[in-house]
Amino acid sequence: MNVNCLLPCHLTSPMQRAEILIIDDLMESVALLLRYFQNEPIDAMVALNGLDGLRKAREGQPNVILLDVAMPDMDGYAVCRALKADPRTASIPVIFLSANTRLQHKLDGFAAGGVDYIGKPFSSEEVMARVYVHLRTADRVRTADAAVDTPHGAVQEPDWENQLVTRALAILQEAGQECVAQEKLARKVGVNDRRLSELFRKHLGMTVADYQITQRLETARAKLCRGRQQIQAIAEEAGYRNASDFSRAFRHRYGLGPREYRQASFDEPQLAISPD
Repeated sequence: MNVNCLLPCHLTSPMQRAEILIIDDLMESVALLLRYFQNEPIDAMVALNGLDGLRKAREGQPNVILLDVAMPDMDGYAVCRALKADPRTASIPVIFLSANTRLQHKLDGFAAGGVDYIGKPFSSEEVMARVYVHLRTADRVRTADAAVDTPHGAVQEPDWENQLVTRALAILQEAGQECVAQEKLARKVGVNDRRLSELFRKHLGMTVADYQITQRLETARAKLCRGRQQIQAIAEEAGYRNASDFSRAFRHRYGLGPREYRQASFDEPQLAISPD
């Protein structure tokens, strides 16, 4: 299945060919990420430890860095702080990868200077959507910098918007399968309902409600791939009262029914998860 057919069109092509740096000591994760990017207008560099990652970030100047949290010797938070302390790499967006998706760990990542946080096991759809969001944001910043004499004034709005959307996504991820009303989410991130809706459409290409439905279906998709849990139980956990409604929504989202998708997934490589 082509990943890009499931993404909003404005998220599927950066303004120009981009370069990312993957810093992860787990080869299974690296191989899966490389597979996601192999047919994209994206070149990938790889570092298997934090020190090598810092060196490659300084020398290669990637557009985005995907950074694992749990690594020996130098963990992802320390790597990110070092990146942000170096003027040569301070402006590069850092997206954390971790099996630990508790809110405090996400907040630690944001405090270290990260712009986003993706939980493992991750999906191609989520990785690609988030990477393209930050590529587009970085491209807008570069365009603004070229148009004015004082670049600091030019980056405030894109950075603010991106940080607000990231905070909203962290809250929704923490809520799990629980539906969060748009009005409540807007209050939590400090904007009005209409502004939050505009930002979700601009940065993610969908409404807050559509994003939550997509995330519940994505959680269900991951459960289908991982084990033998009954589809009815998965449907109920995803907020559907009966399996037929769940099957229709799942087929509309992924092009296959839940049973067909589970059968097809048996041939897909599984992601090993490091104990973060």
